[in-house]
Amino acid sequence: MTTAQAMDIKWIDHDNVADSAFREYAEGKLELLEKLWRQTDETSVRLSSRRGLYTVEITLFSGGLVTRGEEHAENVRLAFDNAYDRVERQLRRYKKKARAQKRHQNNRDEAGTIINATAGMLNEQEEEADLEEIAPVRVKRFSVKPMTPEEASLQMDLLGHSFFVFRHAENHEVHVVYRRGDGGYGLIETVVD
Repeated sequence: MTTAQAMDIKWIDHDNVADSAFREYAEGKLELLEKLWRQTDETSVRLSSRRGLYTVEITLFSGGLVTRGEEHAENVRLAFDNAYDRVERQLRRYKKKARAQKRHQNNRDEAGTIINATAGMLNEQEEEADLEEIAPVRVKRFSVKPMTPEEASLQMDLLGHSFFVFRHAENHEVHVVYRRGDGGYGLIETVVD
């Protein structure tokens, strides 16, 4: 593990693609993220190379929020710069949304811009047929943190995912926010039958 001043950077270099000059360059750029987002607890940089293509994944851990950018390129510096730009855009977008939420907190309804998802359910026959054809390729386990739907949608954007599973801060039920085709957000609430 390498530390750049106050920033904690965890290097995961699978194929030994980073020399000291690259690490110094990357640490300098990551310090700029520290100025943009002071709440960062830890930064992880994962590097790998496969068939002449470099992959760089930058992940920032910040008080329960995770921001991630992954890019591929012909050289490691270009892949790093592209991943860095992606993370920086996500953080700027998050800060902008957080400021807007704070300004409008008293004037918005509890649901915010998240819409309850009720349409688009498959009937039971289609669902059974699909389940026979689909087998999980990968299983992920993670802790489900209590948060509001608005926080969950921001976390989903920071991760660059199309959905996010979370535990609602008020009723502690598991819900899912997802990105709709029209660019808005949907909320799936669990109910007990």
